[in-house]
Amino acid sequence: MTNPNPFSGVVDFLAKMGEAYREFELNELMTELEDFNNRNYKDAAIDVALATGDREAFNKLVGSELNG
Repeated sequence: MTNPNPFSGVVDFLAKMGEAYREFELNELMTELEDFNNRNYKDAAIDVALATGDREAFNKLVGSELNG
């Protein structure tokens, strides 16, 4: 008769903690990626407004940037 592993509960707990940490890190990475994409999209829109001479669009974009 074999004895059950006394550490199986600890191993399961550590595996779940590792999985939760990876999920947390992935969520943080996705948030950073979304923020990066939003900034780049806005920067590109400002560049287009400048290149096309669309002063109204430029003012809206820059104004929204200044106001948060």
